[in-house]
Amino acid sequence: MHDLVRRRARSMPGATAVSSGSETLTYGELDESSERVARALRERGVGPDDRVGILMSRSPRLVVALLGVLKAGGGYVPIDVSYPPERRDFMLRDCGAATVLTEEALAGEPVAGAAAVLTYEEAVLAEPDPVPTGARAGNLAYIVYTSGSTGVPKGVMVEHADVIRLVADSRLDIRPGEVVAQLAPFSFDASVFEIWSPLCRGGRVAMLSNPQMSAAGLGEQLREVEPDWIFLTSGLFQVLVDQDPQALSHAGTVITGGDVLSPQAVRACAGVTRRATYAAYGPTETTVFASLHLVDPGEEFERVPIGGPLDGMALRVLDAELRPVPPGTVGELYVSGHGVARGYLDRPAVTAERFLADPYAGGGARMYRTGDLARELPGGEFDFHGRVDRQVKIRGYRVELGEIEAVLNSHPLVSSGAAEVFDDGPDLKRLAAFAVPAGDAKVTSGDLNRFLNERLPPYMWPLGLVILDEMPRDPNGKPDRRALPYPWTRRADLGLEEAYAEPRTPLEQTMATVWTEVLGLDVVGVNDNFFQLGGDSLRSVTLLKRLQDQNIKVLPDDLFDYQSIAELAGAVEAAGRPEAAGAAPSWPAGATAGAG
Repeated sequence: MHDLVRRRARSMPGATAVSSGSETLTYGELDESSERVARALRERGVGPDDRVGILMSRSPRLVVALLGVLKAGGGYVPIDVSYPPERRDFMLRDCGAATVLTEEALAGEPVAGAAAVLTYEEAVLAEPDPVPTGARAGNLAYIVYTSGSTGVPKGVMVEHADVIRLVADSRLDIRPGEVVAQLAPFSFDASVFEIWSPLCRGGRVAMLSNPQMSAAGLGEQLREVEPDWIFLTSGLFQVLVDQDPQALSHAGTVITGGDVLSPQAVRACAGVTRRATYAAYGPTETTVFASLHLVDPGEEFERVPIGGPLDGMALRVLDAELRPVPPGTVGELYVSGHGVARGYLDRPAVTAERFLADPYAGGGARMYRTGDLARELPGGEFDFHGRVDRQVKIRGYRVELGEIEAVLNSHPLVSSGAAEVFDDGPDLKRLAAFAVPAGDAKVTSGDLNRFLNERLPPYMWPLGLVILDEMPRDPNGKPDRRALPYPWTRRADLGLEEAYAEPRTPLEQTMATVWTEVLGLDVVGVNDNFFQLGGDSLRSVTLLKRLQDQNIKVLPDDLFDYQSIAELAGAVEAAGRPEAAGAAPSWPAGATAGAG
């Protein structure tokens, strides 16, 4: 990687390599300053495959530091200054950093272990020393930490050859002088594309200010910088399309991904960008992007495809025995070829589980088991069908939450959607969906329930659909499902179409009291639908029993025929029948007890 940057510096030393507002670095300046940093690191013993922690604020000197680590032969480990001290300490201890490169303003920040601390200001005083590093294409370039399913972050080891594959891809053909917006936190692997693709190909890294900016702030900077290339996480992309879509007309090629995308949003973007819009897919373990889909503003699809593999890569959809499934069939997605990372640092067991020998390629090729579900489309592209580990079982049915989210996000008035299961005790799991309206759109839970009911089998219908002002997101802009609110506490949060109606008779009042207790809500209106309030087949049994305890004459099927308090009370009063015997209910399709 650094050899490619050095060649650009020698052929175009006066060209701008990095800019941030009015601050700029030419390729010549970048090359010389990074040589000084490399010399200072070598003097401290840094060589091939040694890890160097980088604890620096966002600025052009950060790019100098990263390049200096590579020129010294080491691999950099970005440590975000905004991380809590405990997480920073864990990462530095876990990676075994020989040296931590920081800056004077942060020199007082605690660093873990016995790692030596070198300030940037001290490092750039060293004499330039452009000697060969000894690092080869198979040596470590960087380690980025990802969250682990056990809660312990894992360090993904990526080699120079992996990044060079990304840089060389024919669809990511950054030309000399083109501007690439740098927006992602440098601890997020999208920064690898934003920094190294332009520098290795003679482009300019334009560092945008305040990565967590508003849509208005980002739009203003896009109008000012007019980048030829920009990557936006799906969440930020959707916000920008909703609030300032014309800002995207100031970008050349827009790449977006990281989560489920709205078909309406990507089509809208493709209609205004100067050059192209790509939907991207790629786990950290496959070096930023594994596949790209070029969006045609006129194409129609319910799911945005994740596209076809990058040059030198292969995508395969396999079953549990690693056998290819027929095209059009959903299976687990595996990524093979150039770009598959070395593995997880000091995690041999999980590395062996996720990085496998590729039985369909020779030469010792490996493939990464993504844990994502996908299917191959006609023409050789792929689309995404959720996560293997987000598959849940509710009332005996296997439910893939990603499938519900994909359908919800295909609604033209939905900006962002999510699905989650809440566990209220043994056999009391409830499925909920959450939606953020697009722009100023007016959409109700009833609208979305009808939309989902038309596209999903009954056992996948949410028992609560909450309209949110905004989707909770993690620092990388992805939906933070752990922060979604518990839906069944306040009736007002459920976004019901039906206005609240108070009980009018003693019977309705008694029924309302029982319904609120069984459903866990603050109030229940007499016209509210039991199943839209979060009721299900199991809770219906509890409800009927509680009503019978109050000497209210009900039959097991009554709740499915009369799903509101007003309807049920009217039916009970009209029937004048004796208290019901405990016959087994016959579940309607939408509230089935499940099987298999």
